[in-house]
Amino acid sequence: MNAKRRTFLVAAILVAVVLLCVASVMKDASPAPGGTASTNDSVKVDFDFTRMNATMRATYMYRLAAMPGEFEGKTIRVSGTFLTRVDEEDGKRYFGCLLGDPGGCSCCSPGGVLEFVPKGTYAWPTNFPPVQSRITATGRLKMFRVGEPGEQFTIPRLTDADLAAFR
Repeated sequence: MNAKRRTFLVAAILVAVVLLCVASVMKDASPAPGGTASTNDSVKVDFDFTRMNATMRATYMYRLAAMPGEFEGKTIRVSGTFLTRVDEEDGKRYFGCLLGDPGGCSCCSPGGVLEFVPKGTYAWPTNFPPVQSRITATGRLKMFRVGEPGEQFTIPRLTDADLAAFR
């Protein structure tokens, strides 16, 4: 067997193993039970990422990227590191939650930044937690198209988000 064929075979086996692992997790896993948000006791949460182990979070983050329609309009709770930035072009301030374990390695900790738009009761910087502090954000997921025509892509965003800072 030549080197190219052997490399292809090894890669195909690795891909198959990963797909089987993900499929078994997805088949046996249901989202974390709906609960109530700590910041608003009347909010029912459809997908609570804070109650999922690392494997489940990674699986659901993959599903969110691959099948965004499954999550559109659902109430989601995430925890992570609070981030904010100002767009240099339009001056608009954006808020995000860096998902995953900040002390973990990137290969084992599902990551990414989930943008959120806080409820109208929040005013920057008056009632926001400190930047880079640990937060929990709960809001309704909406997908938005961004980018120039012909080069657009879809991003997820939590709207009307409630925030809670870790003490």
